[in-house]
Amino acid sequence: MSNKIRTLLLLMPLLLLLKACGTTDTVTVVPDAPRSGVTERDTLDDDDEDFQHLRIGVIDPVTNFDPLFADNLSTMRVISLIYDGLFTLNSEGEAEAQLVREVEVSDDGREYLIKLKPDIHYHDSRAFMAGVGRRLHANDIKWAFERTAHSNVPQYASALLMNVEGYRNYFLEQREVYDRSKRVLEGVSGIEVIDRETIRFRLNREDPDFLKKLSSPYLSVYPREGVERGEMGLRSTPVGTGHYLFRSAEEGTIILSLNGSENAENRSGRPEVNRIDFIHASNEGELFQKFNRYEIDWIPELGPQSSNQVISSDESLISAYHNQFTLVKQESQRHTSIFLNKNSTAQTEWLANRLSGLDIEEIDIHGSISVDPEGLPALETEEPDSQPDSEYFISFTDNLTARYALSIINSQLLEPDASLVFFDIRISTPETSFFTSVSDSFHHSYHSKPDAPWLTIFTPIFGLNHTYIRGIEPTMVPWKIHIEPIRVQDSERRES
Repeated sequence: MSNKIRTLLLLMPLLLLLKACGTTDTVTVVPDAPRSGVTERDTLDDDDEDFQHLRIGVIDPVTNFDPLFADNLSTMRVISLIYDGLFTLNSEGEAEAQLVREVEVSDDGREYLIKLKPDIHYHDSRAFMAGVGRRLHANDIKWAFERTAHSNVPQYASALLMNVEGYRNYFLEQREVYDRSKRVLEGVSGIEVIDRETIRFRLNREDPDFLKKLSSPYLSVYPREGVERGEMGLRSTPVGTGHYLFRSAEEGTIILSLNGSENAENRSGRPEVNRIDFIHASNEGELFQKFNRYEIDWIPELGPQSSNQVISSDESLISAYHNQFTLVKQESQRHTSIFLNKNSTAQTEWLANRLSGLDIEEIDIHGSISVDPEGLPALETEEPDSQPDSEYFISFTDNLTARYALSIINSQLLEPDASLVFFDIRISTPETSFFTSVSDSFHHSYHSKPDAPWLTIFTPIFGLNHTYIRGIEPTMVPWKIHIEPIRVQDSERRES
């Protein structure tokens, strides 16, 4: 008896039970779903001489694989390989269909009728009955997009959908009516499922950037089962339709492997890299040392200190590294904002007086810096009589650019009279004097800021790779890992 027949026989009683109990379109068991289990194409064993293994260094910690919780560019880079969106951005920043085979736009630009590709299946996962990845359904898109409005997830994705008819009201009710029994909206009226492969979006106003917004990693597509089954859901066990399967995450290394299912092998744009390791180190110096020891092949975004070490003032690679590394400047930026907490209980007048004397040329960083005087409280005197606090607290951040800039501000403006100390929580409180936020050149115009930042740093994204890595291309998309053209020249790597 073949494996396929045996699998179908095992599933038949389960299917009969489901039919008797009644089912919905949300949870669908597909008896002929292709298996995406380990095959010769996606095994983690690299004995095959054609096996392509790429090791990528990341400057931000990646701790949550749920797309709605992606709070840094490194996380976006990882999840964009596991999940697909309705659309993706090409290297020029233009929207291209990913899960979509056809889109019709109304004459007034307010209605989008989207037809999905018919043979897209999720990765095999314990989230599904029998562990077999089911077929993508238009209901998945509606459910995932409406989830962005819920009160138990961050608001990062919400700004991208606010122009969808009915979304704002649904968002406000979910966020402000805490008693669920008093909520009256069942969903977003402007997201309508027509059939399994067709979904319609209705907008309040024409938006020429709507398809670009649908390309954000925040609007990745995933199954409801992946969120609702298991203790951690997508946070630790991501389930998507992308080219890569999640394998493990431990000791600072995330391992992905190429999806080896028959369905995946027939999809266009299939990469040649079989395994990708994303490696994070305890600090920027250690990450660069791993790269220098050939334990990392490519760092797609350098931190501020590494940039200063290898990049000259004209944004080219320092000559000492020409024979070892290749520098690629992306046409995109990381945006780091530093805010002074005007409601802090600390001695803010003395601090603001010191900060007003900042010379931005003292912050040695590649990129540009802007200072907004409105980000500081009005000063009554040039030299306040008040004494400084011995310590001024900063809300915790992993953003290396913010940490680097604040360390310079501390040494140049505050010491020895006072010092900056990182608080152990990540939100602004009455005890903290500074808090930070991070965005990128794609999302920054959509994300609202609570106040005017005192200091904003725009850092171009520079990537550094060893010369045995081929095919890395510049991109206008901050998180883009354009993996398809990349090749690892193993013979050259072994000689390094």
